[in-house]
Amino acid sequence: MAKYDVEFKVKVVSYYNKYGLTATMNKFNLKADETIYRWVRKSKTTGFMRKKNTKISSEKKFEILEYFWEYGYAETDMKYGIVAGKLHKWERKYHEYGIDGLSIDGRGRKSKIVQKPKDLNKNEDLLAENQRLRLELEYLKKLDALVQEREERKRKKK
Repeated sequence: MAKYDVEFKVKVVSYYNKYGLTATMNKFNLKADETIYRWVRKSKTTGFMRKKNTKISSEKKFEILEYFWEYGYAETDMKYGIVAGKLHKWERKYHEYGIDGLSIDGRGRKSKIVQKPKDLNKNEDLLAENQRLRLELEYLKKLDALVQEREERKRKKK
């Protein structure tokens, strides 16, 4: 759900076109001027209504990334209508996996085959540590019993 509805954005942009940035920020109590600039750009290019989800090929994503690296966020958003968050995600995948990473679709349920195999040695390590701690506890109990026995002998001698 969007923070601001479409009617509000249209009102802000039309007020901005008539009166300027400062007056718009004061009237509508908006703190970030970048938000207003983004809305103005959107109103001139793609509009405020959400576009349908379309599948973009990895080659097209790479082309968009090259454009983004050359011209920046604002120009890329105006030309292709792709927000900065998606560009960052594509960029990270490209740097991590190369151009093949751009074709990876991270949506949906993860397959069970891909999950890491459980560490079998972990259980053995825990069992060994448990056994060691039991032996240590038993040793301390015997030592405590010997100390108490020695103190009892001293009391009897006196």
